[in-house]
Amino acid sequence: MARTDLPITPMPKAGLSLAGALPTAAAVDGHAFGHSAKRLVRIRNSSGSPKTVTAVIPGEVEGQPLADRPYVIPATTGDVLIPPFGDIYAQDDGKVYLDYPADPSGLTVAVYEMP
Repeated sequence: MARTDLPITPMPKAGLSLAGALPTAAAVDGHAFGHSAKRLVRIRNSSGSPKTVTAVIPGEVEGQPLADRPYVIPATTGDVLIPPFGDIYAQDDGKVYLDYPADPSGLTVAVYEMP
């Protein structure tokens, strides 16, 4: 899978207007962004059905793979803000991976970094 890196939008101390469209459409092959305890992910769904976005958790415990974390984004007006991901989400390359459904149409995403 050839993931695309997501741009990081810095949040100014004065605040960030959340009006308008999110900058990046979901990609069939998924996205990645550098792991940081200061980064939030926002996902919006404009399609007519709910969609699940999955944060991939690498690694195993006692030989058993860890379960990935799904986030259901509601239909039509779904707008979900996901808090910073813990260290468990960091891949070997230091990034967090997001997977999208087979039909990611209607999903847009942004990553914000708190000051």
